[in-house]
Amino acid sequence: MEIKFRPVVEMYNLLETYLPEVMEKEEIDPSTVLDKDWGLLAKQAINTRNEQQGHQAEFKKHLIEGINALVTDVHDFAENFEKNGPKVQGIEVREALQRLRMFSEEYSIRKRKYESYHSGEKLFGLPHQSYPELDKLSKEIELLEKLYNLYQKVKDTIGKW
Repeated sequence: MEIKFRPVVEMYNLLETYLPEVMEKEEIDPSTVLDKDWGLLAKQAINTRNEQQGHQAEFKKHLIEGINALVTDVHDFAENFEKNGPKVQGIEVREALQRLRMFSEEYSIRKRKYESYHSGEKLFGLPHQSYPELDKLSKEIELLEKLYNLYQKVKDTIGKW
């Protein structure tokens, strides 16, 4: 921006110096204010950048803590899914559907956290944390939803007949 802005200001200064009679008062005033305002804006940008760099370490620390918590949470969620999820033998279909919906909603919360933390890792240049259990759960939930939707369609069709 400075590269585009500076020649305009210099041209106004040249015109004002060598051809003051060509320049009108309405045009001279904004050009001088423009240069001054640009300097203030650049100074404010530098101050803001320095302030944000001071917060960077704190944000990075919170990101790493969040990632570590998510790793533990995903592991616990995967264990809970296996023990209490819709694949437990001996439960009725209606109960399995309720459990699937509940676990699907909880999965989507963890997926959003994963996406947020993945963006943070990219922003801070950190290595990306892998969550194989989350990927596995995604596939299982998707397949179970297809299976139960198919079951529901078959049941509805039989009821219509």
